[in-house]
Amino acid sequence: MSRILSILYTVSTILIIIGALFILQDEIYGMPVLGLGLVLNIVYRAFNLDFKKIRSFQWLEILRLGSMIFMAVACLSFLLDLEQKFNLLILSIVLDLLVNMKEISFKKKA
Repeated sequence: MSRILSILYTVSTILIIIGALFILQDEIYGMPVLGLGLVLNIVYRAFNLDFKKIRSFQWLEILRLGSMIFMAVACLSFLLDLEQKFNLLILSIVLDLLVNMKEISFKKKA
């Protein structure tokens, strides 16, 4: 299961980057690619939540849950065509990176 989750995380990250690049180039299919990447990222985060830590009110896990909810709101802002959709998207991605900094590593794990 952990192998599938790591592949899911990698695919979602690649889709987010590719979707953002397509949006910058004013391509029509950038939004669906970016949205798919965000949805896959939310699915990955949902599988990695520790509900025991949330019940015991550990701040980092509650922040992760909040980050996931905020990313879902950013996805909905694109569907509802809100005025601040790109600002919400940028904030949700930055918040996700800050909260989950421990998962980002440039070292090879042994």
